[in-house]
Amino acid sequence: MSANTASPDLIALRTDLSKFIRELSLENYLHFSGQKETLEIVPIYERYGHLVSKDLAKNLLERWQSVETDEDRKSYKHLHQFAFFGYLGNLNKELFEEMTKRQASMKIEFDGDEIGYHGIFPRLLNEPDPDKRMEIDDKACVLEEELNKLRMESWGVTFDVFREFGYPSYREGCQSSFQIDYDWLAGELRQFLDETEAAYIEAFNRLSSDRLGYPITEARKCDLGYLMRGGAWDDYFPKEGMVEKASGFLRDMGIPTDKTPAVILDTEEREKKRPRAFCSSVEPGKEVYVCVRPMGGMSDYLTFLHEVGHAYHFAHTDSTIDAELIQIGDSATSEVFAFNFNYLASDPEWLKTYIGIDDPSSIVEFILLQKMYFLRRYSSKLLYELELLSDYDIEGKSDLYTKYLDKGLKVTHRPENWLNDLDPAFYSAGYLRAWIFEMQLREHLISEFGTDWWRNPKAADQLKEYWSTGRKYMPEEMAERICGRKLDLGPIKREIMG
Repeated sequence: MSANTASPDLIALRTDLSKFIRELSLENYLHFSGQKETLEIVPIYERYGHLVSKDLAKNLLERWQSVETDEDRKSYKHLHQFAFFGYLGNLNKELFEEMTKRQASMKIEFDGDEIGYHGIFPRLLNEPDPDKRMEIDDKACVLEEELNKLRMESWGVTFDVFREFGYPSYREGCQSSFQIDYDWLAGELRQFLDETEAAYIEAFNRLSSDRLGYPITEARKCDLGYLMRGGAWDDYFPKEGMVEKASGFLRDMGIPTDKTPAVILDTEEREKKRPRAFCSSVEPGKEVYVCVRPMGGMSDYLTFLHEVGHAYHFAHTDSTIDAELIQIGDSATSEVFAFNFNYLASDPEWLKTYIGIDDPSSIVEFILLQKMYFLRRYSSKLLYELELLSDYDIEGKSDLYTKYLDKGLKVTHRPENWLNDLDPAFYSAGYLRAWIFEMQLREHLISEFGTDWWRNPKAADQLKEYWSTGRKYMPEEMAERICGRKLDLGPIKREIMG
């Protein structure tokens, strides 16, 4: 980096940054894996208060704007993101802790049972009676309205910080920090929604009529988990042996989990363990947890593959690279590799080889329908978020949520979920850009190593090179570096439209 006496001590900053992220990631892992009753992040923020201060965020912004080389700009961009959003996290830490405490204690009464807040979605996923799904949803929405008070308070704190830094809106602040062209992306997504609408309605009317007993236009958001669950194929995706079956391809690639010491699989059963698999990168290149609690069914396998994709990216990151380039940056970068493993299950030969399904055509068709649904959902969600957060006046605008999501999915959404479904820093844009590039990456791997690249050690070596750079490159940059072209929705449209 360029020498600059006004700059903070970068060696000390990087050292403390790594320690802070390690402690925060480990605390989240211990809590959500059910090993720690309460999430205690306030003491961690207090220990590293110098890293998450307004002064540091402003200093790093000035350095970013004044350095001369591309490498310096990339480093200071990432460091500013860390300090700026860390400052936000520090101001919101008590609210976040309070949110997790309330969610952990919240319950609804249903059918003589008590269902905890985090157990509501799994219950909806497996409830065949539409009236009961509606009853569960009604009760869940009461909880969301209570939690929305905390969420609004948190957004108020966030908006104050963005104003402090002179941003006219949250949207413009995020665009400045992440250097993502939201206008281009929004235009592409509107076109995508238009081009796929007829196919979506036809396919989902057929699926909904068969699975729910009524067309998609009569469905509600609380029906979608049950609709998209893929329960007809549960026998192919048993709880027992999931890890061994789903990760078999890694053995053939020469990178099995038991020979990848940085990847630690947490498969223990604990009462308060989060049911959905997750990955926690405590120390890239050295200590990465994949936490799983299989319940049985296709979604377990898909989620596990997704989180293993994250884990292999983080586990093979070159830990000698400057900390800000491997631990901070665009969330979409790791999502690319998570989706790369996730969608192995849409390959009929992979399903035959590792899951043992003789004719997987119906499963492949269903997974591609799921993908179309998720792409339309996140497209609609991002368009909603971009409009909502184009100024600081969001009070009373829950109608925007139902407007965009109802239109995109042809399903009735509840306005009570307008803040619950609102992710910070436009994370939905990260998912969408990752989906787009993952398909380009997959086509590249197929062209280099054949359709069965997923059992080729040479493909593993190539992926290790991509994984090693951590979060240094955004999907837009990876598309140019690996494929020699810009992000392109063409491949993913062809995949889901047949």
